[in-house]
Amino acid sequence: MSVAIITGASSGIGAEFARELAPFVDEFWFVARRRERMEELGEEIGKKYKVICADLCEKSGIEEIRKALAEEKPSVKYLVNAAGFGDFGAFDEIEEYKVERMIDLNSKALVLITHMTVPYMERGGRIIELGSGSCFTPLPYFNTYASSKAFVLHYTKGLKHEIKKYGVSATCFCPGWVETEFLGKATAKEGVTQPSESTMKPLLNCKKVVRGCVKAANKGKVMYVTNWYTKLQHLLFKLVPDCLLTKTWISMVKKKK
Repeated sequence: MSVAIITGASSGIGAEFARELAPFVDEFWFVARRRERMEELGEEIGKKYKVICADLCEKSGIEEIRKALAEEKPSVKYLVNAAGFGDFGAFDEIEEYKVERMIDLNSKALVLITHMTVPYMERGGRIIELGSGSCFTPLPYFNTYASSKAFVLHYTKGLKHEIKKYGVSATCFCPGWVETEFLGKATAKEGVTQPSESTMKPLLNCKKVVRGCVKAANKGKVMYVTNWYTKLQHLLFKLVPDCLLTKTWISMVKKKK
């Protein structure tokens, strides 16, 4: 029985991955904090599912997954690490505990969950790590988030070579601004430096970009960058010095009052 494990499954990109992967697996393991949301998703999809209600910023949350893997020894076909969050703001505008939680969730939890899951993955299995279109260059006022996603990109590229012996591949999903809860939460706080909503539009359709990522992962691609605009950004990040790109980004942000 093939299993898909999805973190951040209670909403947004994580939930959409569940819908897209439904034809490929027999069972889902949903990991997030909001139990009711995950149960609703499981009923919507109509497949066997297991809910692991856990805060992945905490060691106890990570250990819940480790315990479930050891007890049930599933045959994992897909691992999707979609849990994550970001906050805009300068280093002195964001509380230290939020900085710590961003790193713990976006990078540390992703690595630990990947590490403990690979031994249970079937040959031909696919790992999808949630990166970001922000991971290609330094982004002041979105620095911790963008840096944590830069780590994810490099980690995934290296991981792909290390797990070949298991017959498993890894893909870093690098979307631009997607129409989910993420942006509303990231921009909700006043008194911090952040881009205006107009600079983040048009927002990408969640279903469309997730579908594209699943296709790329099934082909074994190490990275999936979404629409033409984000692909153009990726190209410019390769060709244009960081200092120029950083100045352009800074011109798009201002302190929200």
